[in-house]
Amino acid sequence: MILRFSGIMLRLVNYERTVQVEAGTLGAALEQLEGRHPQLRQVLRDANGQIRRSHQLFLNGERVARPDLGMPLAEADQVEFLTAIAGG
Repeated sequence: MILRFSGIMLRLVNYERTVQVEAGTLGAALEQLEGRHPQLRQVLRDANGQIRRSHQLFLNGERVARPDLGMPLAEADQVEFLTAIAGG
């Protein structure tokens, strides 16, 4: 599957917009990704290991309101992470 990143998250994945991994679940995909880019974990996950609410996850173009790490993924799936930025 392909994981896509943009914005401020790019610096955490060495500016790779797309990263390909082989995994059967979202959690397994993230573990592979965090193995390559360990600094990503503290930004992407909360204290309980779940995806922080400040990140939006899209699966094949559809927003996933509450991503579950056990969510099954297929080889052809594309997961995109978008980060909400606030300021004033």
